[in-house]
Amino acid sequence: MELSESVKIRVRFSEVDSIKMVWHGSYVAYLEDAREAFGRKYGLEYKTILKNMSYAPIVDLNLQYKQMVSVDDELIVKIFFVPSKGGKICFKYEVYNAQNNALVLTASSIQLFTDLDGNLDPMPEWFEDWKNRYNCNV
Repeated sequence: MELSESVKIRVRFSEVDSIKMVWHGSYVAYLEDAREAFGRKYGLEYKTILKNMSYAPIVDLNLQYKQMVSVDDELIVKIFFVPSKGGKICFKYEVYNAQNNALVLTASSIQLFTDLDGNLDPMPEWFEDWKNRYNCNV
């Protein structure tokens, strides 16, 4: 079972740079919007992680820019959960221009779990239960 979600985003003026294209750092916020939507859909919200006495900081983030977009362009950000061993959250992303379906960006992220003191937690029990519920074990 593939776990995925998508969000639609309209590029705001404040997100473009001096050459009128989306500033590279704005894409990080778009990916965050997709992670939040995924979390709401599948019960993996940040508040759920915190309720389970965990943090899940991003430890790896890769972006590959394919095409430029500008203010008022609509984007579709697709997020896909990538099953992996152990206690980490891995996602792949695809960002498309909604007007012409052109691929704008691909990305991936990895989050590791820590306890509230910042100590690595290789597999929180609650996350193992979550993976079992969605049949996301490798």
